[in-house]
Amino acid sequence: MIRQFHSAARLANYSNIRLTLFSKTNCGLCDKAKEVTKQVAENKQRFMGLQLHIVDIDEPQNKTWWNKYCMDVPVLHVENSNDPETVSKIFHRLDVQQVEQRIESLK
Repeated sequence: MIRQFHSAARLANYSNIRLTLFSKTNCGLCDKAKEVTKQVAENKQRFMGLQLHIVDIDEPQNKTWWNKYCMDVPVLHVENSNDPETVSKIFHRLDVQQVEQRIESLK
């Protein structure tokens, strides 16, 4: 007997992946990074359940991130909630293929 796997079973694996984009206003690279990360996150066919959070480091409540990344934005953290010690970071220029590969490496 051959057991068929529903495609949703494979897609559900991405609910443990979280993308956090650190950006700020008046930052052209940040605008491009937002487009790239949104494009990846909206690909529900491939990355069902993927979480995307955008953090504006200019906001007062994000001062810790401002101190860490003020000269380095955009910065993308790719995290697997099943392994919280592992955070993969992409700095400055992002492209869709690079982000997708990083997600796959942490899945």
